[in-house]
Amino acid sequence: MKVLICDDDKYIVKEIKNNLNTFTDKHKIAFDIDSFYSGINPLNSNNRYDMAFIDIEMPQVNGLTLSAQLKKVNSNIIIFIITSHESYLDDAMDLDVFRYLSKPIDKDRFFRALNTAINYFHSNTQIITLEYYDECYSVFTSDIVYVTIENRKAVIITRQKKYYTNQKLSYWKEKLKGYDYFAQPHYSYLVNLRYVSGFNKTQLNIKMDLKNEMLPISQRYYSNFKKAYFAYIGV
Repeated sequence: MKVLICDDDKYIVKEIKNNLNTFTDKHKIAFDIDSFYSGINPLNSNNRYDMAFIDIEMPQVNGLTLSAQLKKVNSNIIIFIITSHESYLDDAMDLDVFRYLSKPIDKDRFFRALNTAINYFHSNTQIITLEYYDECYSVFTSDIVYVTIENRKAVIITRQKKYYTNQKLSYWKEKLKGYDYFAQPHYSYLVNLRYVSGFNKTQLNIKMDLKNEMLPISQRYYSNFKKAYFAYIGV
Protein backbone atom coordinates (compact mmCIF):
# COMPACT_ATOMS: atom_id res chain seq x y z
CA MET A 1 0.00 0.00 0.00
CA LYS A 2 1.62 3.25 -1.19
CA VAL A 3 1.37 6.00 1.46
CA LEU A 4 2.32 9.68 1.41
CA ILE A 5 3.04 11.73 4.55
CA CYS A 6 3.42 15.46 3.97
CA ASP A 7 3.77 17.94 6.84
CA ASP A 8 6.23 20.76 7.47
CA ASP A 9 6.42 19.63 11.11
CA LYS A 10 9.08 16.90 11.19
CA TYR A 11 7.82 15.63 14.55
CA ILE A 12 4.34 15.00 13.11
CA VAL A 13 5.83 13.17 10.10
CA LYS A 14 7.90 10.97 12.42
CA GLU A 15 4.91 10.30 14.68
CA ILE A 16 2.67 9.22 11.81
CA LYS A 17 5.41 7.04 10.36
CA ASN A 18 5.96 5.37 13.74
CA ASN A 19 2.21 4.77 14.09
CA LEU A 20 2.09 3.16 10.65
CA ASN A 21 5.03 0.92 11.54
CA THR A 22 3.28 -0.08 14.77
CA PHE A 23 0.17 -0.95 12.78
CA THR A 24 2.31 -3.01 10.40
CA ASP A 25 3.84 -4.99 13.25
CA LYS A 26 0.42 -5.77 14.71
CA HIS A 27 -1.60 -6.45 11.56
CA LYS A 28 1.10 -7.57 9.09
CA ILE A 29 0.07 -4.94 6.54
CA ALA A 30 3.00 -3.43 4.64
CA PHE A 31 3.16 0.29 3.88
CA ASP A 32 5.46 1.79 1.25
CA ILE A 33 5.92 5.26 2.77
CA ASP A 34 7.12 8.48 1.13
CA SER A 35 7.73 11.38 3.55
CA PHE A 36 7.93 15.07 2.62
CA TYR A 37 8.12 18.32 4.60
CA SER A 38 6.81 20.46 1.75
CA GLY A 39 4.01 20.03 -0.76
CA ILE A 40 6.17 21.04 -3.73
CA ASN A 41 7.80 17.71 -4.57
CA PRO A 42 4.69 15.50 -4.31
CA LEU A 43 2.68 18.17 -6.16
CA ASN A 44 4.98 17.85 -9.16
CA SER A 45 5.01 14.06 -9.03
CA ASN A 46 2.68 11.69 -10.81
CA ASN A 47 3.09 8.99 -8.16
CA ARG A 48 -0.13 7.13 -7.51
CA TYR A 49 -0.75 6.93 -3.74
CA ASP A 50 -3.37 4.76 -2.08
CA MET A 51 -3.39 6.81 1.14
CA ALA A 52 -2.07 10.21 2.22
CA PHE A 53 -1.62 12.14 5.47
CA ILE A 54 -1.44 15.82 4.60
CA ASP A 55 -1.01 18.96 6.69
CA ILE A 56 -3.60 21.44 5.52
CA GLU A 57 -1.43 24.52 6.16
CA MET A 58 2.06 24.40 4.64
CA PRO A 59 4.22 27.13 3.06
CA GLN A 60 4.28 27.49 -0.74
CA VAL A 61 1.83 24.64 -1.45
CA ASN A 62 -1.01 24.05 0.99
CA GLY A 63 -2.66 20.73 1.73
CA LEU A 64 -5.82 21.52 -0.23
CA THR A 65 -3.89 22.11 -3.45
CA LEU A 66 -1.85 18.96 -2.94
CA SER A 67 -4.94 16.88 -2.12
CA ALA A 68 -6.68 18.04 -5.28
CA GLN A 69 -3.68 16.97 -7.36
CA LEU A 70 -3.49 13.56 -5.69
CA LYS A 71 -7.20 13.06 -6.43
CA LYS A 72 -6.54 13.72 -10.11
CA VAL A 73 -3.96 10.92 -10.20
CA ASN A 74 -6.07 8.50 -8.12
CA SER A 75 -9.70 9.45 -7.51
CA ASN A 76 -10.02 6.69 -4.87
CA ILE A 77 -7.10 7.83 -2.72
CA ILE A 78 -7.80 7.85 1.03
CA ILE A 79 -6.82 11.28 2.35
CA PHE A 80 -6.34 12.17 6.01
CA ILE A 81 -6.17 15.92 6.63
CA ILE A 82 -3.93 16.91 9.54
CA THR A 83 -4.99 20.27 10.96
CA SER A 84 -5.24 22.54 13.94
CA HIS A 85 -7.25 25.08 11.93
CA GLU A 86 -10.95 24.21 11.67
CA SER A 87 -11.56 27.16 9.33
CA TYR A 88 -10.23 25.06 6.45
CA LEU A 89 -12.62 22.15 6.93
CA ASP A 90 -15.39 23.42 4.65
CA ASP A 91 -12.95 23.67 1.76
CA ALA A 92 -11.57 20.22 2.57
CA MET A 93 -15.08 18.73 2.44
CA ASP A 94 -15.24 19.63 -1.25
CA LEU A 95 -12.29 17.29 -1.83
CA ASP A 96 -14.06 14.32 -0.24
CA VAL A 97 -11.32 13.66 2.32
CA PHE A 98 -11.60 10.48 4.39
CA ARG A 99 -10.90 11.80 7.91
CA TYR A 100 -9.64 14.85 9.81
CA LEU A 101 -6.97 14.39 12.46
CA SER A 102 -6.39 17.28 14.85
CA LYS A 103 -3.00 18.28 16.21
CA PRO A 104 -1.77 16.99 18.57
CA ILE A 105 -2.69 13.60 17.14
CA ASP A 106 -4.72 11.36 19.41
CA LYS A 107 -3.12 7.93 19.00
CA ASP A 108 -6.26 5.90 19.79
CA ARG A 109 -8.33 7.85 17.29
CA PHE A 110 -5.52 7.56 14.73
CA PHE A 111 -5.53 3.76 14.93
CA ARG A 112 -9.33 3.53 14.84
CA ALA A 113 -9.40 5.72 11.74
CA LEU A 114 -6.54 3.82 10.12
CA ASN A 115 -8.24 0.48 10.73
CA THR A 116 -11.43 1.82 9.11
CA ALA A 117 -9.38 3.13 6.18
CA ILE A 118 -7.68 -0.22 5.61
CA ASN A 119 -11.04 -2.01 5.60
CA TYR A 120 -12.38 0.63 3.24
CA PHE A 121 -9.35 0.23 0.96
CA HIS A 122 -9.90 -3.50 0.63
CA SER A 123 -13.62 -2.94 0.03
CA ASN A 124 -12.78 -0.42 -2.71
CA THR A 125 -11.27 -3.15 -4.82
CA GLN A 126 -14.64 -4.89 -4.95
CA ILE A 127 -16.61 -4.58 -8.15
CA ILE A 128 -20.31 -5.37 -8.38
CA THR A 129 -22.26 -6.10 -11.53
CA LEU A 130 -25.47 -4.26 -12.38
CA GLU A 131 -28.02 -5.73 -14.76
CA TYR A 132 -30.85 -3.92 -16.49
CA TYR A 133 -32.64 -6.10 -19.04
CA ASP A 134 -29.94 -6.95 -21.62
CA GLU A 135 -27.51 -4.29 -20.36
CA CYS A 136 -24.69 -5.06 -17.90
CA TYR A 137 -22.35 -2.69 -16.04
CA SER A 138 -19.58 -3.02 -13.47
CA VAL A 139 -19.01 -0.39 -10.76
CA PHE A 140 -16.78 0.00 -7.70
CA THR A 141 -18.73 -0.12 -4.45
CA SER A 142 -16.86 3.01 -3.32
CA ASP A 143 -18.33 4.97 -6.23
CA ILE A 144 -21.93 4.23 -5.19
CA VAL A 145 -23.30 7.36 -3.49
CA TYR A 146 -26.74 5.99 -2.69
CA VAL A 147 -29.39 3.51 -3.82
CA THR A 148 -33.05 4.44 -4.05
CA ILE A 149 -36.32 3.32 -5.67
CA GLU A 150 -37.98 4.27 -8.94
CA ASN A 151 -40.97 2.38 -10.31
CA ARG A 152 -40.52 -0.36 -7.70
CA LYS A 153 -36.96 -1.08 -8.89
CA ALA A 154 -33.65 0.00 -7.38
CA VAL A 155 -31.71 2.84 -8.96
CA ILE A 156 -28.01 3.21 -8.14
CA ILE A 157 -26.55 6.71 -8.08
CA THR A 158 -22.77 6.81 -8.51
CA ARG A 159 -20.31 9.66 -8.73
CA GLN A 160 -20.39 9.37 -12.50
CA LYS A 161 -23.94 8.43 -13.50
CA LYS A 162 -27.28 6.87 -12.66
CA TYR A 163 -27.88 3.16 -13.21
CA TYR A 164 -31.25 1.40 -13.40
CA THR A 165 -31.36 -2.20 -12.19
CA ASN A 166 -33.66 -5.21 -12.42
CA GLN A 167 -33.58 -5.75 -8.64
CA LYS A 168 -35.48 -4.26 -5.73
CA LEU A 169 -33.88 -2.22 -2.95
CA SER A 170 -34.04 -5.25 -0.63
CA TYR A 171 -31.66 -7.08 -2.98
CA TRP A 172 -29.05 -4.31 -2.75
CA LYS A 173 -29.43 -4.05 1.02
CA GLU A 174 -28.46 -7.72 1.22
CA LYS A 175 -25.74 -7.35 -1.44
CA LEU A 176 -24.06 -4.39 0.27
CA LYS A 177 -24.54 -5.30 3.94
CA GLY A 178 -20.96 -6.61 4.17
CA TYR A 179 -19.62 -3.12 3.53
CA ASP A 180 -19.60 -1.12 6.77
CA TYR A 181 -19.89 2.24 5.01
CA PHE A 182 -23.49 1.74 3.86
CA ALA A 183 -26.46 2.60 6.08
CA GLN A 184 -30.21 3.06 5.67
CA PRO A 185 -31.68 6.45 6.71
CA HIS A 186 -35.11 5.82 5.17
CA TYR A 187 -37.06 2.83 3.84
CA SER A 188 -36.42 3.98 0.26
CA TYR A 189 -32.71 4.86 0.54
CA LEU A 190 -29.40 3.14 1.18
CA VAL A 191 -26.56 5.64 1.59
CA ASN A 192 -22.77 5.47 1.35
CA LEU A 193 -21.63 7.17 4.57
CA ARG A 194 -18.52 8.45 2.86
CA TYR A 195 -20.63 11.08 1.10
CA VAL A 196 -22.64 12.22 4.14
CA SER A 197 -21.48 15.67 5.27
CA GLY A 198 -24.17 16.21 7.92
CA PHE A 199 -27.64 15.25 9.06
CA ASN A 200 -30.43 15.94 11.54
CA LYS A 201 -33.56 14.02 12.49
CA THR A 202 -35.37 14.72 9.22
CA GLN A 203 -32.76 14.95 6.48
CA LEU A 204 -29.12 14.38 5.55
CA ASN A 205 -26.76 16.21 3.25
CA ILE A 206 -24.95 14.30 0.52
CA LYS A 207 -21.85 15.93 -0.92
CA MET A 208 -20.19 14.58 -4.04
CA ASP A 209 -17.61 16.65 -5.85
CA LEU A 210 -19.08 20.18 -5.89
CA LYS A 211 -22.75 19.13 -5.69
CA ASN A 212 -25.01 18.87 -2.65
CA GLU A 213 -28.21 16.87 -2.34
CA MET A 214 -30.65 16.51 0.54
CA LEU A 215 -32.14 13.09 1.31
CA PRO A 216 -34.83 12.23 3.89
CA ILE A 217 -34.30 10.52 7.23
CA SER A 218 -37.27 8.80 8.82
CA GLN A 219 -37.86 8.56 12.56
CA ARG A 220 -37.93 4.77 12.31
CA TYR A 221 -34.37 4.59 10.90
CA TYR A 222 -32.76 7.63 12.57
CA SER A 223 -31.30 5.91 15.64
CA ASN A 224 -29.64 3.06 13.73
CA PHE A 225 -28.42 5.43 11.04
CA LYS A 226 -26.84 7.74 13.62
CA LYS A 227 -25.16 4.76 15.31
CA ALA A 228 -23.79 3.52 11.98
CA TYR A 229 -22.50 6.98 11.06
CA PHE A 230 -20.67 7.47 14.36
CA ALA A 231 -19.16 3.99 14.10
CA TYR A 232 -18.01 4.84 10.56
CA ILE A 233 -16.25 8.07 11.56
CA GLY A 234 -14.69 6.39 14.59
CA VAL A 235 -16.44 8.31 17.37
